[in-house]
Amino acid sequence: MSQYLRRIRLAAQIFSLCLFVFLFLQAVYPYHPFFPVQTMLQWSPLVALLTLLSSHHVVAAMWPAALILFLTLFLGRFFCGWVCPLGTIIDGFDYLIRPKKKLLSSSSRFRWWKFAILTFVVITAIAGSQLAWVFDPLVIVNRVLTVAIFPIFVFFTEAILGLLWNVQFLDKTLFGIHRFLQSFLLPLHQPYFRQGGTILVLFLLILLLSGLGRRFWCRNFCPLGALLGIFSKYRILQRVVSEQCDSCNVCYFNCRMNAIKADCLSFNKVECINSFECAAVCPKGAVTYRFGWSPKSSPIDLSRRRFLTAGAVGLLGVGLLGLDFPDRNKRGSLIRPPGALSEDQFLDRCIRCQECVRICATTGAFLQPAWLEAGWEGIWSPVGDARYGYCEYTCNLCAQVCPTGAIHL
Repeated sequence: MSQYLRRIRLAAQIFSLCLFVFLFLQAVYPYHPFFPVQTMLQWSPLVALLTLLSSHHVVAAMWPAALILFLTLFLGRFFCGWVCPLGTIIDGFDYLIRPKKKLLSSSSRFRWWKFAILTFVVITAIAGSQLAWVFDPLVIVNRVLTVAIFPIFVFFTEAILGLLWNVQFLDKTLFGIHRFLQSFLLPLHQPYFRQGGTILVLFLLILLLSGLGRRFWCRNFCPLGALLGIFSKYRILQRVVSEQCDSCNVCYFNCRMNAIKADCLSFNKVECINSFECAAVCPKGAVTYRFGWSPKSSPIDLSRRRFLTAGAVGLLGVGLLGLDFPDRNKRGSLIRPPGALSEDQFLDRCIRCQECVRICATTGAFLQPAWLEAGWEGIWSPVGDARYGYCEYTCNLCAQVCPTGAIHL
């Protein structure tokens, strides 16, 4: 049964990642998706919470995030172990590079960081600066797919097809293949985006943290995981260990989140992501999962001093972010997407997922990720740049794919 559950979890991870990529590829002109391409971005409770706090506006389209939080109360951090695309990518990367012994695989000394980061971003959101775009895992994956991975894929695909085109007996076959790929995958023109190198390097750094320990980012730095962990304190899906357990520590060393205590009997509900790895590797078959209420909750690894420090840094960060320009709404030189809210509201809602930039690249290719021309608060937010393309007069696709309503129809 345990092996069966692990296989179901792996299948769910692969399906979720494939769905995420499928939706990403659907963001093209002409826009006729099976369902809205921004759907999975609206599953993030962190995005929903921070946009609510910063803009003082409930984004109705973010209702799936509330459903995720509700289910987390009962199932624990299932989203991290079964759905999150970044978690799946990290698991795959960890499988590829797995050294025999990782430096910090069994260490819990950095776990408090994710709760400190969550405190920091919540305080900054309350004070008026939304930073979900920096840390949210779904946003991170969508952004790097848009401005780095997909353009690189297009470049090498076109280059390989171009080289093979010179082989005389392959030309007709390649022409058919190229037309087929252009029908659903390859754009008419090679996409180019600013900040692609920077965004790719930051993404690779997250993956390389796996060299220190399994799911190092998820375990120690992800504020979405921290938020879901808080809602998991009293989960009813329990890890149950029978008397057959001989404390061999196999489950302890195989837990990717280091959620199992050294005695092998108890576990941290806040950290467990329901991978069912412990049940699958137990040589005695002593570990099972059952639904049942337990009055015992798991502590959150954040002391009062660290909480206050993170809050103070958050308030200081808001001040520093606003030093570059006293009034957001006076940045008259910026060209925002048509239909964008006022600059103040736009920055409070825009999560820099680059969904609008992605779909614009298939029409006029006008939108680009900003750097400092929009101030520190506006880094990676979409701006119009006529050096790269033009804005199609009758187009409003950027508004149709925006997950938070920062651009409206």
